[in-house]
Amino acid sequence: MRETLGHYVPAEVAATLLANGGRLEPREAEATILMCDIEGFAALTDSLGPRRVFDFLNAYFELLVEIVERHGGVVTQFQGDAILAAFSLPSPNARHAEQAVRAALEMVRECDRRSFAGVRTRNRVGVSSGRVIAGSIGSHGRLSYTVHGNAVNLAARLEMLNKDYGTRILVTAETARRCPELALRKIADAQVRGYAERIALYTPVTQA
Repeated sequence: MRETLGHYVPAEVAATLLANGGRLEPREAEATILMCDIEGFAALTDSLGPRRVFDFLNAYFELLVEIVERHGGVVTQFQGDAILAAFSLPSPNARHAEQAVRAALEMVRECDRRSFAGVRTRNRVGVSSGRVIAGSIGSHGRLSYTVHGNAVNLAARLEMLNKDYGTRILVTAETARRCPELALRKIADAQVRGYAERIALYTPVTQA
């Protein structure tokens, strides 16, 4: 049962559900959120057709999930061609920001090096740290493990802002502050949709 459930929710979540009789209480924590998306996915789906899109996404997600988990993260959602991952949830991890950025670097690097079911592509990543809450959302009959909070929204905004700055990875000032061992440079104080104050944006010095 645990193995089967683990195909549909993160393995840590599956273990917790089985241990607690199917209950998963909401947990609030400092965490880092990673959002990764594919460049030009709409045009890609038109050129590939439905069957090849499934083959491509399965191969692509197989790699990205392995990278996230190896760096201590948990993929909480697949959203079309995007993935949302949390670091420090459901289990606490003091190095969550650094591990999320290292995961982002590897995700971009490996995507550039490989093809997936014969398809080459490029991806972009947004990373944001802050207070979030994770738990089960949905109806009595069907629940989904997910994460909510400002850091989630900001990670999604940063992923999209990569298009404006010609970058592949953007991280917030709070994430950068928590990664003293990584070489990050500030590139802008950006006006981000939905935020009154400008947001400082950082990117890794090297993404190769």
